[in-house]
Amino acid sequence: MKKAIKAGVSLLALSLAGAALAQAVPNTSDVEQTGTGETATVLQGGTGTNTSEIDQDGTGNTANVTQTSVAGGVNSSTVLQSVTASENEATVEQTGEGNSSTVTQDGTESDVTVDQDGTDNVSGITQNALEASAVINQGGNANFSSVSQTADGASILVNQTNTEGAIDGNDSFITQSGDGSSATVGQDGQGNISNITQTGAGSFTDVSQSGTGNTSGVTQGGALADAFVNQSGDSNTSTIGQTGLSSVTDITQNGLLNTSTVTQSASFADTTVDQTGARNTSTVTQSGLNASTTVTQTNLAAQVGNTSTVTQSGIDSDTEVIQTGSLNTSTLTQSGFDAVAVISQDGTSNFSSASETGAGSDLAVTQMGLGNISNVTQNGAGSEVDIFQSGTTNNSLVSGTGIGSTVDVRQDGTSNSSTVFQAGGLLEGLTNVDVVQDGTLNVSTVRQLAGVADVDVNQNGTGNFSDVVGIANLSDVTVDQDGTGNRSEVDQNAASVPGLFGPRPIGNENQSATVTQNGMSNTQRLSQFGRNQVAEITQIGDGNISGAPGGVVGMTQVGENQTARLLQEGNGNTSLINQGTNGNRTIITAAASDGNTANVNQTGDQGTSSVTQNGDNNLVNVNQDGLLNESTIAQLGNNNTAGVTQGSTGNMADITQTGSNHTAAVFQNQP
Repeated sequence: MKKAIKAGVSLLALSLAGAALAQAVPNTSDVEQTGTGETATVLQGGTGTNTSEIDQDGTGNTANVTQTSVAGGVNSSTVLQSVTASENEATVEQTGEGNSSTVTQDGTESDVTVDQDGTDNVSGITQNALEASAVINQGGNANFSSVSQTADGASILVNQTNTEGAIDGNDSFITQSGDGSSATVGQDGQGNISNITQTGAGSFTDVSQSGTGNTSGVTQGGALADAFVNQSGDSNTSTIGQTGLSSVTDITQNGLLNTSTVTQSASFADTTVDQTGARNTSTVTQSGLNASTTVTQTNLAAQVGNTSTVTQSGIDSDTEVIQTGSLNTSTLTQSGFDAVAVISQDGTSNFSSASETGAGSDLAVTQMGLGNISNVTQNGAGSEVDIFQSGTTNNSLVSGTGIGSTVDVRQDGTSNSSTVFQAGGLLEGLTNVDVVQDGTLNVSTVRQLAGVADVDVNQNGTGNFSDVVGIANLSDVTVDQDGTGNRSEVDQNAASVPGLFGPRPIGNENQSATVTQNGMSNTQRLSQFGRNQVAEITQIGDGNISGAPGGVVGMTQVGENQTARLLQEGNGNTSLINQGTNGNRTIITAAASDGNTANVNQTGDQGTSSVTQNGDNNLVNVNQDGLLNESTIAQLGNNNTAGVTQGSTGNMADITQTGSNHTAAVFQNQP
């Protein structure tokens, strides 16, 4: 039966005598009101099924529904407040099993409040009104809430609690469309799911889930969108997609098998992801101006590694990724102006791959553990790379292109390998490389094509290998090796240009190379092609060779005004120096060179020194202090000078000079 009461009040559950209007099983109430300022109140209780329908047309109407049922009873409430109404209120309270509430509001400044306590609660709210609000509180088990709002200034608050502790969880779906939208969801229980879709400027989302198997998906479209998701439990998954100006995302997940995916495409985008547990995975993609990303993953359970992938494209990008655990993997790609990335991984078998393109890029990668691998590629002026790896079998590869690039690589452990390649202008590279390796069987390879560049390699251990190739003017190379069986190779003339009879090396000027080896059985090879170059070799120990295996010369200088200084301290050392040798110009040897200087100092017994000079006005000084040393000097040209000083007995000196106006002096066993 229907009752139509205009401009009045319908109060069911009150009889004419003031006693309760008892409704038999099942209870059914249908109220239809047309007018303004009306109030409909329905109270239903009993052992059966309670059904309430309220239809209000007008302004300033109020609908109150209270339903209580015992085990087996089902409560159902439907409230419809029409499009012509405004400032309406709907309140629904349901207690029991299988509660169902449906509220539809069309109008301005309309409010809905739904309280459900029991099992299998379902709440559906549809609002198409300006400045509308919806509040849903569900307590019990297997709750479901769906809210759809279409208008400006709407707000939603959903609170679900799984008080009965059953496996079935709470579900919440919210859809908002309009400016100034707001949504808040709180869920406590197992298997909670929250899905929020917001379209419009000023959107706000706050989701908090605590339990097992929580899933939260937030999609926001519009300017000034905000999303906060906090999940605590096992198998949490959070996915947020934001498109608009000034987007902000904050995700915190604590538990096992957490996964967070954030996609932002807007200006002023910011993302923060904090995950604590095992097997965490975070993927962040940002494109826009002033993008910032912070990802922190900590693995304390089961020790299964975290994975973080960040891709940013835009101006003023900033990224910080910190992972603690084992088998961590981090991949970063930044492209834009003034990009900064900080990656720190602590654990076993960490892997980091980073690529930055743009002026002012800055990258720092720190990995501590066993078997760390870092690959960095930077292209752009002002780039800076800092890599620190501590552990065993670390591998670092850096490829940097740009004026003003700086690379600093430090590896502490065994079997470390570092490869650095930098390319820049021949005169204005301003690139620097600093490699420090401490351990056994370390390998360092540096390739530079830049002017005003510095290379510094420090290796401490046994069987280390350093290979440096630097091409351009005003470049300096320093290699320091401390240990046994170390090998150093330096080339400052590897580039070539087309010539009449084939490729010809590029002439360099004002370069220097310094190699210091402290230990036994060390080997060094150095070649320079150009003018005004200086090479200094210091070997301290026994059985050292200034010359690579296979008979390759130790120090080769081709050009004018070259200087070679060699100091060997120990027994059984070997030295070879060639300046301005004849040969094919496609390799490091070349035609005559003038004004070169070679100084050799050997301290010990059974040392061997060989110096060859081809050109005019060259100078050789050989000083050997010990027994059974040998010195061989060959000079081809004019106005050359050779001097040999040998202390003690059993020494041999051989000087060959071809040309005019030469001077030769030999001093053996002189006081």
